[in-house]
Amino acid sequence: MKRRTALMLLGGAALAWHRVASAQPPDDVRRLGLLLPYVQSAPQAQARVSVFTAALQERGWRDGRNVRFEFRYTQGQPARLPALAAELVQSKVDAILTAGTESTDAARKATKTIPIVMAAVGDPIAAGFIASLARPGGNITGASLLATELTAKRLELLKEVLPTLTRLAVFWSAANASVVQKLKQIQVAAPRFGVQLHAFELHVPDDLDKSFKSVVQVGAQAVMTTEDAIQITYQTRVAELGKQHKIPVASEFGEFAQAGTLMSFGPSILDQFRYAARYVDELFKGARPGDLPVEQATRFELFINMKTAKALGLTIPQSVLGRADQIIE
Repeated sequence: MKRRTALMLLGGAALAWHRVASAQPPDDVRRLGLLLPYVQSAPQAQARVSVFTAALQERGWRDGRNVRFEFRYTQGQPARLPALAAELVQSKVDAILTAGTESTDAARKATKTIPIVMAAVGDPIAAGFIASLARPGGNITGASLLATELTAKRLELLKEVLPTLTRLAVFWSAANASVVQKLKQIQVAAPRFGVQLHAFELHVPDDLDKSFKSVVQVGAQAVMTTEDAIQITYQTRVAELGKQHKIPVASEFGEFAQAGTLMSFGPSILDQFRYAARYVDELFKGARPGDLPVEQATRFELFINMKTAKALGLTIPQSVLGRADQIIE
């Protein structure tokens, strides 16, 4: 009886251990934190995450099998980024994927050792994230939009659409180093096109409504966005306010034009997340972030929203339509 009881006890202990072990991730499962300044249910957020996870799966990394994702969304509150970054660091993830300058900055301040893969950062050198594109150094690498260098081109396209443009409003954020650089580029380019600038800084989402009212008051004829966390999160609201106040809005990312702004010109944002998957793969295979050159955007897209143009009573020149990658009817 004693022997039978002992065997039963040992069998029960083994079964209990098997259950516990099954509940734990295997030692070779990597944990990836995703620090995302998005509302989780937003279509653009879902599209970016889907592209990234699909590209990672193509490289052999499957959620629940050899990688586990730790998602952290700001859910429309960019101020949560530092706390969410700290959570990921405390949970001891193996790497962190960031999206945009503010997200990358929060992760950088939270850790100097965990590898960080950035995506959709306008100017990582100006932001102080890396030493150079070829040799980033430190714990950050990833993909750069080169967005600051394209700002003048966006203004040139807007001037083609609105030849009488003389007053332009720009939405910006001092908390985003890439956005600060974009504003400087616009300030340099504006005199060449005979345009006077009116800059409106955004601190909280409610500033969007206030800024559009100020745009009307100063007589600005158009708005240029600079794609900080607030503008990205509330891009649909930006488009709605533009149409409500009869103000054309020119943006950087195609998803803004898809949401209803008049036009957009800039790098493919989804490409950035495809690139990021390659970096995560390299890091999980033992590469050091400081040794991986930063990928620069190579594909740029011009979107024209004809529905918005009609609502604003605008005629888009054929010279611009002929260069469009996508015309939204």
